[in-house]
Amino acid sequence: MSKKKNKKLVSSNRSFARELSTHFSALALKASKALVRMADDGDSEALHDLRVNLRSLRVLQGLHPRSYIMREQRKQLGIAAALTGQDRDREVRLALAESLSAKTGCGAEIVSLLADNLLALRQHLLPDLHATALAETLSQVSSVWDRKTRHKRKRVLQSAARQKSRQLEKRFLKAAADLKLSSPIADWHSLRLQVKQLRYWGQGFAAVLTQRQNRRLPILIELQQSLGLVHDIALFEEQWPQELTLPKRWQKRLKKQQQHALEDAAGVLQQLKRVW
Repeated sequence: MSKKKNKKLVSSNRSFARELSTHFSALALKASKALVRMADDGDSEALHDLRVNLRSLRVLQGLHPRSYIMREQRKQLGIAAALTGQDRDREVRLALAESLSAKTGCGAEIVSLLADNLLALRQHLLPDLHATALAETLSQVSSVWDRKTRHKRKRVLQSAARQKSRQLEKRFLKAAADLKLSSPIADWHSLRLQVKQLRYWGQGFAAVLTQRQNRRLPILIELQQSLGLVHDIALFEEQWPQELTLPKRWQKRLKKQQQHALEDAAGVLQQLKRVW
């Protein structure tokens, strides 16, 4: 190989690694800023932004599964993500309750209690997040990522990303193989988890995935949204506080909503299978 071509190859490799590092650092910075913004009670989007960026960071860290320090950081981010997930679950539960109360004209006292429960959780959320040393972890993840990535060739990074994507695709296809509308909700939940991983991996590494893999992304997003509603309704009933009675009119509406969401998810799944 001539020196000129070799310089171009080296430049291309470094440029791609820098792009990945820049993207990863931007996610870490957004998460750090969102954590700071959470101290401002008026910033209702801060928690959502933190949750989204933590999820993206953890997905991208999967590119280096053999790195001990990155696995440990991923574990720390996972603890924080679980805390934000608990908040999200209660937030969704309250929104569903408000909607059911508005449509049925009953359960106002339940809505009030769920709102108080969410408020109580949020009063402890920020201290709990700080207890996980989240700020310190976020300040370190970018340098570790850059160290692991900057000297890797584009071809190596591309191969690793595509291989991981194929692994996720196999898991998705296995979970989707025999699903029917009558399948247990737990089976649809298993599919949702596979769709989430495949979707966020695709978004994180879209630049190096194949055209076919990228074409599936919009349908994966649509499927995740449908499955998310199915999961939210199931979680609403499963985690219902024992001290409260779920109104029968709410139960009927929830059953109808879940069936409609399942039908939507089944339709999107068939659409995805056709373009696979």
